[in-house]
Amino acid sequence: MSVTYVCAICGESEPNAIDLYVRKSKKLSRDDHRREQSTDAQTEQGHRWSHRKGYAVRKVWKDIASAFKAVKRSDFDRALAALADEDVPALWAYAIDRFSRKGAEDLLKLIGKARVIFDMDGLDSNEPRDRRWIINRAEEAREYSEGLSKRVCDTKEEQRDAGRWVAGRAPYGYTVSRDRVLSPDEEPFICHVATRKEWTRAALVREMFRMIAEDGESTRGVCRWLNGMGVPSPGGKSWGFAYVYRMTRNPAYYGTQVIQIRPGHPEPYRNVKGELVTLRGTALITRDQQRTVQNNLAGNNVIPVPNRARDTRAKHLLTGLLQCLGWPGSRMPHGCRLRTVGRPHEARGNFRGAHGPCCAGRCGSRLGGACTDAQAVHRGSRALLLPATCRSHGSRGSGQGGSG
Repeated sequence: MSVTYVCAICGESEPNAIDLYVRKSKKLSRDDHRREQSTDAQTEQGHRWSHRKGYAVRKVWKDIASAFKAVKRSDFDRALAALADEDVPALWAYAIDRFSRKGAEDLLKLIGKARVIFDMDGLDSNEPRDRRWIINRAEEAREYSEGLSKRVCDTKEEQRDAGRWVAGRAPYGYTVSRDRVLSPDEEPFICHVATRKEWTRAALVREMFRMIAEDGESTRGVCRWLNGMGVPSPGGKSWGFAYVYRMTRNPAYYGTQVIQIRPGHPEPYRNVKGELVTLRGTALITRDQQRTVQNNLAGNNVIPVPNRARDTRAKHLLTGLLQCLGWPGSRMPHGCRLRTVGRPHEARGNFRGAHGPCCAGRCGSRLGGACTDAQAVHRGSRALLLPATCRSHGSRGSGQGGSG
């Protein structure tokens, strides 16, 4: 008795089964000129191809993510796992660059082991004559992505140095023009019925900073004020104190160019000379106002001490300034140990059981190097010189105290 498979899209039966993998880099509106072929269009094309060749679609795997950057593509991994486990005999992809832009690295896992069809390129991994073409096309896609990434990075760096806004959506209270210049959003936004006062987004931001700087208000108090007036947050919901706190730390509000080393945490940007860059346009507040706000919030003290179950303020000078090189991009975990005065500092990390060297990488990345003889770690108007040695580099530095 022959086995048939039912298509998951239309319900028709076929003698063979196949999975579809569709991908696009980002989600864009239908009228966006940068919009590439949608995942729905790729799915429909794969569906038609499957029935022409006698296949029923078992599963459609879909990712909205880059195929070049070091990001996790969950459905891509699941599609490969299904092939490896022989849950399905073949996988269809619209084109090689939709499948992967990392060159032959991903494709060598499949060639000779499973069947992958690249419809747009007219290539089949089961065909011996196509294998060389598949590898060549994959390397061409990787080289194109590397060149494109380099051009984009160079362009953004030039725009940052020129004071233009390139960090995505403008901060709350600002609008961004076509030439990437920030200006206060003075368009009427909301009217408070009780006081009959009309507020713009820019005026709301100025008042938020004034309440903290002059009235000593907390971030929770600011949220109560905003929510009490019925002001929607940027996401359309109620305001949260964590978001208000991040706003008080954003250098763009006092007119300084920013860079996001960690997503959602803008930091002051420095050019190749180590100088801060001023944004074009008009700043909403002054640097002194922002410094006063930070001092009033007392570091991590975003909630008044009497109203908290425990004091969560930072107790150490380097709290929040160190990153673990054994786990790039992560804060130094609990249990890490920093040794100074000429001795290398090491981490007893607990990230997946990894034990690796650490250094003050976050500040070093802003100053141009993660492993130098000494690094300046800024906190307010003070600066410390700390040894930044790593055992993996075989270097040793001596710690010196200093003031900037």
